[in-house]
Amino acid sequence: MVNLPLRHNLLSAATALLAVWLACVPVRGSLAGTAVTNGLGNSQQVLLIFSESRDLPGSAMMEQAIRTKMMKGSTNRIDFFTESLDAGHFPNAKHYRLFRDYIKNKYAGQDLDLVVMFMSRDFVLARELPATLMTNLPTLFVVVNDLAVPDAPGGRPYTGIFQRFDVEGTVKFIFRLQPDTRRVVVIGGTSPADQAVLDRIQQTAQGIDGVAFEFWTNRPIAEDLQAAKKLPGDTVILVSTLQRDATSQPMYTSQVVQQLAPAASVPVYVLGASIIGTGAVGGNVVDFDDLGTVAGQMGLKVLAGTPYTSIPIDVRSNGVPMVDWRAMQRWHIKQSRLPENCVIRYQPQSPWANHLRLIIAVTIGFLVQAITIAALLVQRRLQRLAQAEILKQRTELVHVARVSMMGQLASALTHELNQPLGAILRNAEAAEIYLQGNPPNLQEIRAILTDIRRDDKRAGNVIDRMRSLFKRQKLTSGSLDLASLVEDTIAMARPDADARQVKLRIDIAPNLPPAEGDRVHIQQVLLNLILNGMDAMNTIPKTRKSLAVTVTETENQNLKISVADCGIGISPDNAAHVFEPFFTTKSNGMGMGLAISRTIIEAHGGEIWLKSNAMEGTTFTFILPPAGADKVKPGDLPASL
Repeated sequence: MVNLPLRHNLLSAATALLAVWLACVPVRGSLAGTAVTNGLGNSQQVLLIFSESRDLPGSAMMEQAIRTKMMKGSTNRIDFFTESLDAGHFPNAKHYRLFRDYIKNKYAGQDLDLVVMFMSRDFVLARELPATLMTNLPTLFVVVNDLAVPDAPGGRPYTGIFQRFDVEGTVKFIFRLQPDTRRVVVIGGTSPADQAVLDRIQQTAQGIDGVAFEFWTNRPIAEDLQAAKKLPGDTVILVSTLQRDATSQPMYTSQVVQQLAPAASVPVYVLGASIIGTGAVGGNVVDFDDLGTVAGQMGLKVLAGTPYTSIPIDVRSNGVPMVDWRAMQRWHIKQSRLPENCVIRYQPQSPWANHLRLIIAVTIGFLVQAITIAALLVQRRLQRLAQAEILKQRTELVHVARVSMMGQLASALTHELNQPLGAILRNAEAAEIYLQGNPPNLQEIRAILTDIRRDDKRAGNVIDRMRSLFKRQKLTSGSLDLASLVEDTIAMARPDADARQVKLRIDIAPNLPPAEGDRVHIQQVLLNLILNGMDAMNTIPKTRKSLAVTVTETENQNLKISVADCGIGISPDNAAHVFEPFFTTKSNGMGMGLAISRTIIEAHGGEIWLKSNAMEGTTFTFILPPAGADKVKPGDLPASL
């Protein structure tokens, strides 16, 4: 047993406060020992009284925990009132009387449902309180000390939590973290509560061999602070509770450790969680958050109607292993020595630890986005390759369509070529005869040569027109003389028209501006429309076969070319589909001519459409932009057939 000077206060903090307040404050209900609850949605009133200052870390932690637990667990609104006696600084009778009057005046009109008293000092006089002072008011004690549990004051039952310090657990914790320790310096206070904790430390020390326990309790704390600066490396300091030192000066453990730990030459260990963060390494500490939560659970039972006399007193000595990471780094204590359930406070967290889920989510998002972008790029690449292949095939298709049209004109073109070639042959034979004369008739020979040259040019023009349509070429932009283009196209179609006995009429407005476009492709469109028009007149009488090609300028300066036939016409149902690929009304048609024509015209920035004539037949019309309009899309034909 450690001999410490004991000093009895004039009034115990818990005893005086409980007696004074309960004598002055009205209570709600009429059944002894039972809290009367309000109806659902009504408010319930709870008074929290702290024997010490409510600003102390332990008091603040317990108050926050009990408030949070009770407000979350109750269906009623709870009004909390908090008072603090601060008996550590003001232990005299005058202060208690002032506090009594203050409580009496403040809560005279309040109907309280529960009082919770947080105490850390002795409560000897509580046994002598008259039972009538506590009648009808449920009271819950929350005690943090190692004093013996008192009997019911005045025979009046009570309930609560009596939390003991985990002395044995903290000593084991010290040797687990620092197995080479050979000396433990214990610093404690002189109050009865301090003495009770020191007694338990001494009992624990007696069972440990090879380690010296030295108790610094009989001198002022200021001297202990100086001596702690010169301790050898195999020593640790265990701070017990400090309510008063050897000079009877009031103390708070957290304030002492806050001065001691930074200056000490060895690690400092403590018994309470509220002291972690002041420089101490840690210990198997009292968790004030958990203590307040358990008290809140008890309080909820009382407010719900459970007789508080039926709730057993909870005496516990459990501790939570807890350390300050910064202090461990200072003393080079290995983290691997900590128990698995140890709480590590103030450890800097890397972004990975603090935001692991967010980082994983963002990383997954980036990966998904990257995969999506890569897939889109691959798809775009494949799409471009496919489009290039389609463009190539459709360019070939346009060429095939031109060749097909030339096949339709082959017999007529053969007849047209035979005429100049036959004339050339006859003129050559005549020239041969004239050359046999003596003397030769040179004048006639010159005339014959002129005719041969004209007929050769005529045949060459026919071949050039055919060759231009047979060539494979991309869409190019240039200035077009539509009058010349229409006349050349009519010249190619005329032999076929003559063979079918179709009258071709041309109506070209004077002074037309040039159009913008590709000559060969526009000529292909016009020739296709002319041949389609002649095909549409195959079944009508020869006297009615007539096809007109008209070229005019529109109001917005575009150039309009129309091809009107006198054929059987197109039904409204078929008219809606004639420009679609592979749609045809011909028994031997491919259904690509008009689809290709539309693609060519749209590539030039123009339009193509049809309408039925008022009397008979159909008129196909397309417009082209004027020269310099910059609407033509050079390159391969678009993939929109």
